[in-house]
Amino acid sequence: MGKVKLYLIRHGKTYLNQYEKMQGWADSPLTEEGKVVALETGKKLANISFDRVYTSDLGRTVETAEILLGQNHYNDNLAIRKTKEFRELFFGSFEGEYNEVAWSKVAKEKGLSSNEEMIRDHPMEEIVESMHKADPLHQAESFEEFSRRIKKGLELIIAERQKEDENILLVSHGVVIMHLIHKFSDEPIIPIEINNSSISHIEYAEDKYKVISYNQ
Repeated sequence: MGKVKLYLIRHGKTYLNQYEKMQGWADSPLTEEGKVVALETGKKLANISFDRVYTSDLGRTVETAEILLGQNHYNDNLAIRKTKEFRELFFGSFEGEYNEVAWSKVAKEKGLSSNEEMIRDHPMEEIVESMHKADPLHQAESFEEFSRRIKKGLELIIAERQKEDENILLVSHGVVIMHLIHKFSDEPIIPIEINNSSISHIEYAEDKYKVISYNQ
């Protein structure tokens, strides 16, 4: 069996990113700076012939994918497959809140003194669950709900495989990409922020995923 090479790109910087506000299912367009950085990432990927392109169904990932494909030498008018499975984590009533305010409430829920302590000392699953519990309306996604839909998205990509060796462009979100890196890495990885328009590379072969590189 051949390899499916997944090129995971976080969307370009948006206005809500710039204002340091929570942006899960909430959406905002790319800033001018975000467009420029996405363009540079597109140039890095220009010589890769992609077989399929996936994004979440949120506008910021579609906008980023269009910029990336505009730089690709093998674009050939590839269709963008918009999938709700690759949406960002839903932050519930924290959507649109300032990051510092929201994460401080989550840290408090765990009895911690700071966001930094939480991120440094606790696995991603616990952090997502704490967000779910700290949401006053408890509508923020649980880790089980989040991981289940991401798994469904990956299954969709593999089910639509058309040949043994394929290059797949997947434009998604920070927590989604971080989850996949943690899930498939051979070694424990400290939770990190996935940079806007950064490239992460995961390969699928013989029914297994492997992290090749991330956040580059």
